[in-house]
Amino acid sequence: MSSMTKQMKNRLLYMVCVFLGLFLIYTIGNLVYRSLVTGDELKSKASAQQLRDITVPANRGTIYSSDMSVLAQSATVWNVQLAPKEILNEVEEQKEENPDLLDEMIADLAALLELEEEDLRSHMENVNSLYEIVKRKIEKPLADALTELKAEKGYVGIYLEEDTKRYYPYNDLASSVIGFTNSANEGAYGLESKYNSVLSGTDGRKISAKDATGGALLTTYEKTYDPIDGNSIVTTIDIGVQQYIESALDSAVAQYAPAEGAAILVMDVNTGALLGMADYPNYDLNDPYTITDPFLLDAIEATENEDDRMDATRVAWETQWSNKTITDTYEPGSVFKTVTASAALEEGTATVNSSYTCTGSYLLAGLSSPMHCHKLEGHGQQSFIEALVNSCNPAFISIGLALGQERFFKYYEAFGLTEKTGIDLPAENVGTYYDENMSDISLASCSFGQSNTVTPLQMLTAAVATINGGKLLQPYVVSKVIDQNGNTVEEYSATVKRQVISEETSAIMRDALEQVVSSNGGTNAYVSGYRIGGKSGTAQKLTDSSDTKRVFTYFVFAPADDPQVAALVLMDEPTKGDTQYANTVVGPLAAKVMSSILPYLGISPQYSEEELENQEVRIPTVLTSYDPLTAESKLVAQGLNAKIIGSGDSVVSVYPGMGTKVPRGSTVILYTEEGLADSDTVTVPDVNGYTPLQANQLLTNAGLNIRLTGGAANNSKAKVTSQSIEAGTQVPRGTVVEIECILSAEDGE
Repeated sequence: MSSMTKQMKNRLLYMVCVFLGLFLIYTIGNLVYRSLVTGDELKSKASAQQLRDITVPANRGTIYSSDMSVLAQSATVWNVQLAPKEILNEVEEQKEENPDLLDEMIADLAALLELEEEDLRSHMENVNSLYEIVKRKIEKPLADALTELKAEKGYVGIYLEEDTKRYYPYNDLASSVIGFTNSANEGAYGLESKYNSVLSGTDGRKISAKDATGGALLTTYEKTYDPIDGNSIVTTIDIGVQQYIESALDSAVAQYAPAEGAAILVMDVNTGALLGMADYPNYDLNDPYTITDPFLLDAIEATENEDDRMDATRVAWETQWSNKTITDTYEPGSVFKTVTASAALEEGTATVNSSYTCTGSYLLAGLSSPMHCHKLEGHGQQSFIEALVNSCNPAFISIGLALGQERFFKYYEAFGLTEKTGIDLPAENVGTYYDENMSDISLASCSFGQSNTVTPLQMLTAAVATINGGKLLQPYVVSKVIDQNGNTVEEYSATVKRQVISEETSAIMRDALEQVVSSNGGTNAYVSGYRIGGKSGTAQKLTDSSDTKRVFTYFVFAPADDPQVAALVLMDEPTKGDTQYANTVVGPLAAKVMSSILPYLGISPQYSEEELENQEVRIPTVLTSYDPLTAESKLVAQGLNAKIIGSGDSVVSVYPGMGTKVPRGSTVILYTEEGLADSDTVTVPDVNGYTPLQANQLLTNAGLNIRLTGGAANNSKAKVTSQSIEAGTQVPRGTVVEIECILSAEDGE
């Protein structure tokens, strides 16, 4: 029995040793596994439980205009966070003293932060979450009010997390160029997107110990890593130029209501820098999701269900956020003749002495019907320059066919039309085109700007190369990157991609394009006092419907003898007004742009004798009390006429009033008796549709003065399209009526 007991004891001891050995092996193995294999993960979990890690966002860099005006900047804002466990623990502790604490807290926060009480309650009662963000990006006044509420009521579990918010001081100015940031403070469109890595900076961190409820522990571990703010960028966009072109664009859009938008580009022809870049529809950078374009809103309203409505809304957002000047492609029409003409001159297949006959059409082999000129009766015999001035399609078909497919495509490629321009903006597109294997029919239509497609910026860059000495430039909108102290980090300047044509050919093109604008006393793009060159373009769109839809372009530059600045204006599918030719639609817009920006840029006018005759003069301020003849002599000395009414010995009143600016040659009414001016009125005649000369005669005979506006005011073929005072209105004798004179559609593109 004793031996049996001893044997059992030994077996028991053996089993104990085995279990202890296995336990030790398991323990040591587990320690080794957790230390070597899952150690980092466990440490991370422990840190997450014990440490509160708050991101301190970096301020995004500023976007400046060329004169250092702020176009986009960041400011500190705060996110409101709730700590549910901390709040509920406090509520539990005070349930005897203040049983309504939670309801009171919810009501106060909802009122202050403009939130729904039910939503706040769901956040506060989410015990599985350490932190709940209930309001993002509040500004300092509201943050201060929240801090004051916490102190006054003794509320706990409410935290303000520092963040940044993007502000755009000029709202919708240059919206498609600047772009905006999304909710994560990352660039979504425009420069904000293209230069996101430059502007973003590096976020900082604030790490502190926390208790079981997520609250900070006093006198314990805390470490702060300061954020590094982003660098800033200085653009080539000139605030003044941008404001001028956006104002001009707004007026044109109101007049023509383009269904597919509009655009204006302004470029320094010697560097490729964009001084202005505007398109329509645009949007408020501070409120990018609000759609204002009536065509886009109509498309949304036309949807039948919520899914379609959301799809239409997304399309509308993309349309207004995109930059039409670099994303949309179109057939440029006759503005492309600048490229064809330059290539032909450079290759010697045409000279300024070349001659072409236009009968109004051109029939190519393989076509059942001919290609037409805009002047259906034809231009007859014309020189190379006249063909360009007349924008004659048959002549340019001949010019293109003489070049041939291979040489035509060689220059099409050389002018940068088969590639992106390389501008420092996102989402640039490139048009479609025929290569050197195109047919004669395709070559013919391509020669006058149909069939191939380009972006507005591609067209402007190519056209600029025809007049700036033949250099194809890479356009750009950022001139330099600067750090937080204003030091230059990187600088950008003119980049010449290649020499496309010679300076000699370019000089011929400058002269020819000046004649395009100034011919016959001036076209609609002409600006008094300036040597303007340019070319219009009309392209008919291919559509599934019977409706005729067109896109109009005008390229202009100045001064024609020494180009400094060029612009391209575009109107896509206008739905109102005379919408047949570019000269009537975008010619006046081109003139308005140049007449605004040239003086602003310091390019002074140089008037001809004829232009000086039409300049404004100021009526002398010392006419009353003079005898009528003396007063008349003072007016004559200023280039004005006088009409004396009354039998008094001295002038008692004057109309238009003394100090008023009126066109030279205007007639000033001198009244020599009191009360005569009050009853001396005349009726304004209707001069719409008349030539400037006829309108002048009608208004003068009615006892009125005339002010002519519009580039074609001196063109005998121009017609009056509007008058400042409605026909039939009774006005004081001598009133100045302003009329706008436009060259009609049949007189040119």
